Amino acid sequence: MMKPQATFPRLVPHALPRRPVAVALPPAEAPLFQEHGVLVTAERVVARGRSQPLADVLGVESVRHSPRLGPVLATLALAVSVGLPMLSALSVAATAGRGFYEAALVVLALVVFGSIARLVLAEDSYQVVLRTRDGAWRVLSSAESRTTTRLVERLQDAVAAAARRR
Repeated sequence: MMKPQATFPRLVPHALPRRPVAVALPPAEAPLFQEHGVLVTAERVVARGRSQPLADVLGVESVRHSPRLGPVLATLALAVSVGLPMLSALSVAATAGRGFYEAALVVLALVVFGSIARLVLAEDSYQVVLRTRDGAWRVLSSAESRTTTRLVERLQDAVAAAARRR
């Protein structure tokens, strides 16, 4: 008769995979906001691997960045107002080589449609910035204005409450 083999290998404790542990926060540390990697409690802000007590926060700002579309509009206007007439004149010129006209047509089409695509896909980005004693700290960057607005409101309320407690 065979001896049964041990079915569980011996594991080294430090080799076990680390699992997230649910920790009960004290009532003052109940989350006021927890999305997109940002945690705001009544006592602190945790984001981007950094924790900051709300007592050290001097102000909260929301910054909106709009993409610069001036160069794209200028390129599109130049391609349409100068490129198309030159291409039209080149198409009837007897001295122009056939390959040069086709290459210019492809380049002009790429410039026009690329500029239009850039204009259509342009969107604003929003950032939430905390002013602290150590300087400015960008907490969140997002394309969603509702998320950043909600985070700013919660942060302002939490900072005001922390200031009243001092």
